Amino acid sequence: MKKFMLRVMPVVLVAALVLTNWVNAAGISSVTNFAQKIADTVITVVQILAVAAVVVAGVRYMFAGADKKSEIKDSMIVLVVGGILVFAAGAVIRLITQVGNEL
Repeated sequence: MKKFMLRVMPVVLVAALVLTNWVNAAGISSVTNFAQKIADTVITVVQILAVAAVVVAGVRYMFAGADKKSEIKDSMIVLVVGGILVFAAGAVIRLITQVGNEL
């Protein structure tokens, strides 16, 4: 699964950039703007993956037997904490860039 994700994620990120037309040089005013758009895209994709992982774990929990439920609960705790960290990281990065733009 890890090798699969390492192969799929770059393709997904490039596809997201191309599909949203952010790679078009006419729409980019500076390198900083381009880097900000890439960072926003990466954060959005990771946030979507975090929510999807929690949903998949929830479905696994619903259909699991009694002996597997405690194991899935432990993994869900890790996923929820990771999701909170991902969403908090996105907010912190946006705050830092806003403060940096004001300077």
